[in-house]
Amino acid sequence: MEVIWSLLGFVVVMSLIVTIHEWGHYQVARWFNIKVLKFSIGFGKPVYTIQGKETEFVISQIPLGGFVKFADEREGELVEPDLARAFNRQSVYKRIAVVLAGPMVNLIFAWIVFAIMFMVGVSGMKPLVSDVEPNTAITQAMQANNVSLNDGQIWSVSEVNHVPVHSWQMVQQQLFQSIANGDAEVSLAFKDLAETKEIYLPAVSLSAIDINKTNQNWLQLLGFKPAQPEVPAILGQILEAGAAAQAGLKPGDKIISINEKPIQNWQDFVKVVQSKPNQVIYVQFERSGVRYNQDVKLDSVEIDTKLLGKIGAGVQVDKDTFKPYTTIVQYGFIDSFVQAYHRSVDLVVMSLSMLKRMLIGEVSTKNLSGPISIAQFSGQAIQSGLVAFLSFVGLISLSIGILNLLPIPVLDGGHLLYYLVEIVKGSPVSERVMVVGQTLGLMVLVSLTVLAVFNDVIRISHG
Repeated sequence: MEVIWSLLGFVVVMSLIVTIHEWGHYQVARWFNIKVLKFSIGFGKPVYTIQGKETEFVISQIPLGGFVKFADEREGELVEPDLARAFNRQSVYKRIAVVLAGPMVNLIFAWIVFAIMFMVGVSGMKPLVSDVEPNTAITQAMQANNVSLNDGQIWSVSEVNHVPVHSWQMVQQQLFQSIANGDAEVSLAFKDLAETKEIYLPAVSLSAIDINKTNQNWLQLLGFKPAQPEVPAILGQILEAGAAAQAGLKPGDKIISINEKPIQNWQDFVKVVQSKPNQVIYVQFERSGVRYNQDVKLDSVEIDTKLLGKIGAGVQVDKDTFKPYTTIVQYGFIDSFVQAYHRSVDLVVMSLSMLKRMLIGEVSTKNLSGPISIAQFSGQAIQSGLVAFLSFVGLISLSIGILNLLPIPVLDGGHLLYYLVEIVKGSPVSERVMVVGQTLGLMVLVSLTVLAVFNDVIRISHG
C-alpha cells in the first residue's frame, strides 16, 4: 500500500509542478506571439493528446519532466508568417523572458502555496521543555550564563536566533537554516508558561550536530528534553514485515511487561526496546482483557551513530491526550503572504548555501535526494493531510525553480548563460559551443541523478 501511495503522490506532485513550470514558458511565449508547436508533460510515448489551434498538448508516459517546443529555424525550414514568430528570430531579451518564466513561475507558485498553508493553519507540537540533558550544548551555555531550567517547571522555547517560534517544527527549521549556513552557534530564548520569567542564551554550540549524518535527533543532541504527556503503552499502527508483525502483535495490544519488568507507559516501552537492538525480548501483553506472552525478535536502526532496537509499531493515542501540547499557527490573508515570502526566501538562501557548501566539500553529496525519496515523501505528504501536502508541494516547486536556474547547459539557467554571453559579445553563441555545452550539461545531470538514486537506495537499505 505504501508503494501505491508513493507512486500516486509522485505522479500528482511532479505533474503539477512540471505543468506550472512549462505553463510559465508557454504563457510568456504566447504574450510575445512566439509560435508554440508542442506542450508536453512527461517524456516518452504520448498517452493523451489534444490538438489545439496551433499547439499540440501532450501527456506522456514518464512523469519526470516536460517541455515546450517552439517554432525554430534551427529545427526545420519555416515560411511566413511563422518565420517572424520563430523563437530564434526573437530579441535576446524576449528569449531571456521566455526561459526565465518557467523557474520564476515555480517560485511564485511556491509562495502562493505557502500562503495558503499559513491561512489554513500549520499544526505542531508546542516547543515545551520539561528539562535539559546533562553534558550537552544547552547545559554548557546555561552554566556559562549562570542560569538553569532545572526548577521543576515547564518552559517554552520562544525564540531561535531572535526569530519567534511557536512549535518544535519551527525550532528545527531555524536550527537547520543555521546549520545549512555553516553557523557554529545559535541563540535561544526561553519563557515560563506564565511569561513572567525569561532565559536568554546568546551562544549555544551546534558542534554536536553533523549535517552529513542521517537519522539524527537534533533536539536531543543539543540537550532539549521536550515535555510530553504520559501515554499508555498500547500499540497503534503495525508495520508490515516488522518485528511486531512477525511476532503476531496487533493494534490495540497493551504492553504489560518486557522480560518480566513492568512497563508503565509508552516512554518506558520505547526506552527498553531501543536498548536491545537485534535481541529477543519476552513480551507480556493484554488483548481483549486476556494476557498473552510472546517472544519478539527486534530489528535495529542506526541513529546518531548508535544502534537502537526497533519493533516496527506505533503508539495508539487518544486524540485529546496531546491537545494541551499542540498548537495551530495560523495567519490572516496579508500576513500569510508575508510569512510565505519569508519562508520562501529562507528556503532559497538555505538551498543555495547547502549547494555552495556541497561544491566546496563542506557538506557530503550523500545529502542529495532523488526520485525515489521524492516519491516516498510525496506518498507520506498525501496521507498526512492538506497542510503537509501543501508544504511538500511548495518545497518541491521551490527546489525545481532553483535547480532550473543553475547555469548548467540543458537547464534553463544554461540557456540564460548563453544569452548573457550573447549580450556581452554582440552575437549568439556558436552552434558548436552549444552542442558541447549541452553534452557536458547532460553528463552532469545524468551523474547527479545516478548519485541521487544511489543515495536513495542506500537510505532505503539502511531503514
